[in-house]
Amino acid sequence: MTLPTRRGFVVGCAATLAGCSVLPEEREPIEASAAAPAVLPESSGYSVVAEDSRTIETTVTVDFSGDVQLTSRRDVIATVFRRVYESTGGALFGLLTAPAVRVVDQPEVVRDPLRALDDARVVSLALDADVNDVSEWHERGSETLLGTETTRTTATTTADGSERKLVRVRVRAGEDAVTGIATAPDGDEVPFGAVTRDA
Repeated sequence: MTLPTRRGFVVGCAATLAGCSVLPEEREPIEASAAAPAVLPESSGYSVVAEDSRTIETTVTVDFSGDVQLTSRRDVIATVFRRVYESTGGALFGLLTAPAVRVVDQPEVVRDPLRALDDARVVSLALDADVNDVSEWHERGSETLLGTETTRTTATTTADGSERKLVRVRVRAGEDAVTGIATAPDGDEVPFGAVTRDA
């Protein structure tokens, strides 16, 4: 006699229910650390104002659609590398390198835990600034980060009593996920293409 797999059992049970179902949560959180930080070279014209690692705790949610709607939630404890830079003109540039965690085995689903955080918290972390709110992000062309072309998004925030424009890009880099966020006035180039990874 063949015993059903855990996944097959869960799906079978869920299929007996109408509407959406929630997969049982794993008891132990996923603990992971980024492999190497993304950095901005000194030649970019920016100087380092903060470089450290932070531990974040969040819950990543994955929705599956099909004959039955399923939702899986996993608690994640992730160690994230942070590098914050400032230009001579006062523009800030932050890089967050997080582990891309596998939250579901079958089918394999990998997620950036930073995407599960509130936007204001991510911006505060990336820029080492006290940010209370961030407007909706809008797509504004593309940028290249770590050799990968990706979507460029913009928003605004109020920091230190003044409104600032934000520019954000995100890419996968090996087993990690890198988020770059910068403040820049209209027309300023943001040096995303200069970003490298430590050996």
